[in-house]
Amino acid sequence: MKRALLVLPLFLLAAALHAYQCPAPAAPGDPAAEDALDCPWAGMARLMEEKAAKGLPLAPVLAEHAPGLAAQLASDKLNTDLKELWGESVNFDEMAKARIVHDSILSFLAVGLDLPGPRGKIVHAGMEHSYGYLFSLLPTKFGFKRARWVRDDIEAGLGFARGALGPSPAEGTLLANITCVSGAAAFADDAVAAARLSEASYACGSAARAWKAPGHFRLTETVSLTSKRSVSLRTDFLPFGSVTSGGNAYLLVYSVKDTARPHAQLVTSFPVAEGFVKNALNPEYLGEGKQVQTRYNAWVEGFNGKLKGTRTAAWVAVD
Repeated sequence: MKRALLVLPLFLLAAALHAYQCPAPAAPGDPAAEDALDCPWAGMARLMEEKAAKGLPLAPVLAEHAPGLAAQLASDKLNTDLKELWGESVNFDEMAKARIVHDSILSFLAVGLDLPGPRGKIVHAGMEHSYGYLFSLLPTKFGFKRARWVRDDIEAGLGFARGALGPSPAEGTLLANITCVSGAAAFADDAVAAARLSEASYACGSAARAWKAPGHFRLTETVSLTSKRSVSLRTDFLPFGSVTSGGNAYLLVYSVKDTARPHAQLVTSFPVAEGFVKNALNPEYLGEGKQVQTRYNAWVEGFNGKLKGTRTAAWVAVD
C-alpha cells in the first residue's frame, strides 16, 4: 500500500510535466515549431486543455505559472471602456481550417474579464487577439498567433522598449497597451471612440498612453447592408522606423465602423512586411463595385460572405 501511495504522485507529476512541456516538438507536417519565445504560454495552454478535459479549474495554472497575467486580467475586468473599444472575432482560422484557441480557455478568460463567453465561434476580439492568442496551439505558415506579442517586431518598429507591448509589460496590461497604441490610429477620426479611449487609457503604460500614431495609409472598404446601415472595414498601416529582424515594416491595425454602433471598434493588430501593404493598396483593387469581405477573423453581424462595395486608400496625416 505504501508503494502505491508513492507511485501515484510520481505518475501524476509526470503527466503534468508532459502536458506542460515547452517548447514541445513539432508534429510531422506542422508548418511551425515552438521555440523559447512560445514559453511558458504554449505549455500553459496544454496544461489548461488537459485540466478542462478533466473538469478541473484553470485558474491554478495561471496562478502558478503567470501570476502577473492574472493581475492583468483583474485590472482589465474593471475597465469597461477598454473592453467596449473592441468588436467581435471568429475563433477559427480560415487558412489553417482549424480552431485558434481552445473554447475552455476562452471561457475561462471571459469570466476573468467579465465578458460574455463564446457564442459558438464568436468571441470578444480584444480578449481573443491578446490573451487568447498567447494560449493558441495552432501552428500556421505564419507561425503561432502569439508571435506578435512575444517577438519584439512591433516594439522595435514603433520605438517602444522591449516588452512594453508584450504579455509581461512593466506598466499597464497587454490588452490596455495594445488598445492605446492601436486606437491612436484607428480612432483618430472618431471623436466618440477617441473619448472612450481617453477614459480607458489610465490602464495603459505611460509610453503607450503618450504614443502618437505617425502619418500612415488607410484602406477603407465600405458596404451598405441596408438602406440605413453601412459598414466600413478600415485597415491602417503604420510605418516602422526601420524593417525589423523579422522582416516586418508596418503595424496593421484593423477596425470596424458600423453605423449601427456608436463608435468604431478594434478587431486586431499585427506586424506585416512591405509587400503585404503594397498588395493591399494595389490601385487595381480600388474603386466602386469591388469585392469586400471581412478579414483577420473579424465578425460583423449581418455581414455574410463577399459583398460589393467601395474600396479607397488615403494618406492619414498627423499634426
